[in-house]
Amino acid sequence: MFGHIPGLLFYPRTEWQKIANLSDEKIKRLLPYPILMSLLPALGFYIGTTKIGWTVSGENVVRITEASAIPLAVLTYAALLGAIIFIGLMVNWMSQTYLVKTFPIKGIVAIGYACTPIFLAGAFAAYPIWWLDITLGIAAGIYTIYLIYMAIPLMMHVPGDRGFLYASAVFMVALVYVVVVLVSITIIWEYIATPVFID
Repeated sequence: MFGHIPGLLFYPRTEWQKIANLSDEKIKRLLPYPILMSLLPALGFYIGTTKIGWTVSGENVVRITEASAIPLAVLTYAALLGAIIFIGLMVNWMSQTYLVKTFPIKGIVAIGYACTPIFLAGAFAAYPIWWLDITLGIAAGIYTIYLIYMAIPLMMHVPGDRGFLYASAVFMVALVYVVVVLVSITIIWEYIATPVFID
């Protein structure tokens, strides 16, 4: 299950082909991957904000209380895993348009593995250096988009031109989800799970 990580990072086309060639039963066994890997950013966030803290312009270290960090970490996990499940289900739903026979878990697994760079970059939140985390986050987001565009044609067995359109539709769904999550985070941060800072 975790053995696909190096391949996705260093020779993704070959690795996607390996995953695409797996039987349906073996693909179903890969479902725990996004469930477990989604924990990395949430745990990184929790450790970084409660144990290590961050500074603004070299000033005092800022931390939040563990009690206020727990709900935020849980919501981070739920948002990331929810994104993978929702977008994966949309991959399955859109397959009818592209005349592809698939099943819901296959879409979730494809998106879960495509999000590998985001999982790994999220783990760096355990040591919150803003410029590093932002740089890694942007790089991980770009590489994840690249992996999605590579995964859809191979995993769903569609020709390159239709695969590009299919992947573009998936990307649009992902953008909508991100906007919804950002709005939700703002509301939750303000009214429900407000962080409590440590002086």
